[in-house]
Amino acid sequence: MTRYNLTDNQKNLLKELVTLIQLGSVDEEFQIFWSGNDAIGYSAMLVSPNKPSEMLPLATKSGIAALESCGFLSCQGSSSRPTCALTGEAYIAVETDFNSPDTSFIEYLTPLTGIDGFDEELKTRCIPLLATGGSDSTLWDSVVRTAGVILEARLRDVGSISDPNQTGQGLVNAIFNKSGTLASKLTVDSERQGYRDLYAGIVGSFRNPSAHRLIDPTPEDGGAFLVFVNLLLKKLEALR
Repeated sequence: MTRYNLTDNQKNLLKELVTLIQLGSVDEEFQIFWSGNDAIGYSAMLVSPNKPSEMLPLATKSGIAALESCGFLSCQGSSSRPTCALTGEAYIAVETDFNSPDTSFIEYLTPLTGIDGFDEELKTRCIPLLATGGSDSTLWDSVVRTAGVILEARLRDVGSISDPNQTGQGLVNAIFNKSGTLASKLTVDSERQGYRDLYAGIVGSFRNPSAHRLIDPTPEDGGAFLVFVNLLLKKLEALR
């Protein structure tokens, strides 16, 4: 799958632009002169100083706009006579015949690059702690501890557990064991047990250690934990 959302005509238009520049027929920075109107259509002419003008028969205004949208072309100035230049990405796309791999998945592997979808309490209580230094492990220690507290509080809230003495794995069992407060939400017993094991595991392996001693995780580990807690909070909210 390619990441270039272009028609064949638009790809050929980009190839023609690259070829004209590589041959020296057009400067790297050029103007596009549009002539015509909406009724009869438009034709494009490329103009460079001290060089003959070049007609661009494949060009349409929507095609030029598509190249801009994909990051292949940068244009400024009047819409009827914009000054344009190809980007480095344009040459790579043509050189690889538009077969660059789709890398859009990377944003899903690095969700901390955008926290719009994060749980609101995580955003308001954890993210500000990192404002003075995202690479500081001592700050991530506070973030991990706070995220663990948020998770336990959410377990208590969604699970309708009012007893303040119910904590840790005892709290998880009160919610997800066979007679737990959320057992009726999980009609498949193996799924209910899976939820119990999942939340008991995170409480035992992360929440409890960070509550009793300094962990100082690396930013990578701290970020991964925060993302995981965000997922656990979403799964809890789905059980309300």
